[in-house]
Amino acid sequence: MKGQIADNRQEQPRIDSWDKVTGQAKYVEDLPDLPGMAFAANLLSPYSHARILTIDSSKAERFPGVLAVLHRERLEGLNPMLPPHRHEIFKLSSDQSFVATDRVRFDGELVAQVVAEDLRTARRALELIDVQYEVLPPVFDAEEALAPAAVILHEERGTNLLLEDKLEWGDVEQGFKEADRIFNETYTSPAMFHHPMENVGNSVAQFVGDEITLWAPTASPFRDAQEIAHIFGLDPDQVRVRVPYVGGGFGSKILTGSMLAALFISRKIQRPVKVVASAEESFRHTARHAIVYKAKVGVKSDGRLVALDVQLVVDTGAYATGGATVTHNAVISAWGCYRIPHVRCRARCAYTNKVPASHTRATGKVQTTWGVECAMDNVARQMRMDPMDFRVKNVLRRGDFVAKGTPDMDTDYFELMRQAASAIGWDGRGTAATDSGRAAPSRRARGRSLVLSLRHGSQGGGRAYALVSLDSRGILKVKHNAPEIGQGTHNLISVVASKVLEIPQSQIQVGQPDTSISLPFAGVSAQRTTVQMGRAVENGCEKLKQELVGLACQNKGGSPEEWRIGGGRLWRAENSFSFAEIVRTLGETAEVKSIGFHSAARTHKGSAFGGMDHWAPSAAAAEVEVDRETGEVRLLQFSVVADAGKALHYSSARAQVEGGAVMGIGHALFEEVIYQDGQILNADPFQYRLPVMQEVPESFHSAMLENRDGPGPFGSKGMSQTSIVTVAPAIGNAIYDAVGVRIRSLPITPEKILRALGKL
Repeated sequence: MKGQIADNRQEQPRIDSWDKVTGQAKYVEDLPDLPGMAFAANLLSPYSHARILTIDSSKAERFPGVLAVLHRERLEGLNPMLPPHRHEIFKLSSDQSFVATDRVRFDGELVAQVVAEDLRTARRALELIDVQYEVLPPVFDAEEALAPAAVILHEERGTNLLLEDKLEWGDVEQGFKEADRIFNETYTSPAMFHHPMENVGNSVAQFVGDEITLWAPTASPFRDAQEIAHIFGLDPDQVRVRVPYVGGGFGSKILTGSMLAALFISRKIQRPVKVVASAEESFRHTARHAIVYKAKVGVKSDGRLVALDVQLVVDTGAYATGGATVTHNAVISAWGCYRIPHVRCRARCAYTNKVPASHTRATGKVQTTWGVECAMDNVARQMRMDPMDFRVKNVLRRGDFVAKGTPDMDTDYFELMRQAASAIGWDGRGTAATDSGRAAPSRRARGRSLVLSLRHGSQGGGRAYALVSLDSRGILKVKHNAPEIGQGTHNLISVVASKVLEIPQSQIQVGQPDTSISLPFAGVSAQRTTVQMGRAVENGCEKLKQELVGLACQNKGGSPEEWRIGGGRLWRAENSFSFAEIVRTLGETAEVKSIGFHSAARTHKGSAFGGMDHWAPSAAAAEVEVDRETGEVRLLQFSVVADAGKALHYSSARAQVEGGAVMGIGHALFEEVIYQDGQILNADPFQYRLPVMQEVPESFHSAMLENRDGPGPFGSKGMSQTSIVTVAPAIGNAIYDAVGVRIRSLPITPEKILRALGKL
């Protein structure tokens, strides 16, 4: 795009690019039908809250071509409860079954599944299932759900409060006593949908004897295999999860109730079952959490921050799903990236009758960055300070102590700010909205802003493993369990192996994830893949080099100290041998193998940030034009700079920054799942608004700070989620700069702007 910084690095295209652009890439729907394949269709609840009175599936079961029907009365003694969601801090109890039993708690909950000889028959048979409901009043607002008179979703709990979390240091009350001015700020973020290109819920389920094979688009195959084993009473080794190409994820590609139902029926009919999800079903599998952010900010007269008290209300939807993770992530990011001596962040997570919310790109950070960056901008303006000067005065500096159990700040925010502002031809200062005596406003006004973000590096995850093997042809194969969901994971693996062994990527084959290869990995989430899987591959390749040197000594003579590896060959003095030659000393069909691993940082007891190994910051600048008569917002320029440590494949890394920013435009201006009259109103691609190319500014800049100071291979850091969080506050603050009104809820619509301007 215009204005992007040119990069002259010589690098190959991503290894999966050819398959994808030519249509050769195989996704779940593209997999050839297995012998005897049957097809599933799902009956979903039309209500957000209702008690199931009766289910009569007799007509559907007699319909020609129908093989089986599953609902609460056809479970044959199986307990349908999902295992409790695991979290390193919270101990949660089970609250969800994979098929509804006593009641439905959201619009789209799985009530029954029909499996038939073909998909058309299965869908027609759904219409013959008679379900009688007692409709109950729904609650769609988390704050209302926590009120004393609220309808209780899970009666056995007696409350809609799922959990509470907090983070604090210093003495907040003392901090407010020391403050010269105190401000109160509130910002809200709605529920939204990830909207990957490939629908959520597609799968092929096969249950033969006591062994399961599930082909599914998932980010965490090992975790899913363990959950499946728990539900069906099997050993995890009896469950095989295979992951072909995945058409986007952003946190949405999870194990679904329809997949588990298909496995149940597959066992019953002894045939494989294919689930093809519709777009409408996809919307009803998962969502992003709605969050209310309330901040009390204490400031000295010179603009120094002294106290911050944040209260969050998190909406997890009907079930716990990602509630614990998002609440904790929101709490530990609610203070932003500022030096504040007295901080208290508290959060309550509540059940509502919305689609259960799970992980979403930058889980819990999009909502809090919107809140804290708008709050800081507003505080600065009310103090009649330039927002840039306010940030310079308060932002964390390289080497600063951040919090117990974390690394010191490992980035240069001043450089990030400088690059982001200069990319749009601005020095970051001189905003107009706080100036007095400004000229009479014109119809169209322009404004600019600069914002910052901070997220922690990945937390936890245990060990990541990779198996590397070199054959007698000199071909390196890498086996692993890191799905390729569009972010370039498999290319990353290939690049790391290529750099360590100094061989071309054309000699490297990267396998698809398959849990039958016992190589545990927590999954491609939480920005962990570059560091954790990258390190595992790097470690495996370094061990392989040792194996090759040992073989060379054994068969060509000399000691290990006399051998070196360079240019993809083994050298002893002036004599060199290819890797293939050394491997063939074991035989024409021999292979040399090694298993590499990386252990995630150990949890620091007593620290909310325990187990993280680096910080992942960014800065962004925006220029907007606002039409005072229509409320229309045009994003004229946008720039974002992420601290990547070292970009291992520059074009892929920059694409992550750009893709996150474009997704952020959707969050800022358009996206919201709307609930009204007891149902979802816009859960389909024609009514749910996404950004299109005309909304991406022609002047769109992305860049990366590279100081080679990260914990990943060659000094890399996780950076795939750094840009998405910056867009909404950058646009919101630029709108204020343009027309002097503060929009406090996302998405920012023309109607909200006109209301703020007093035009409606």
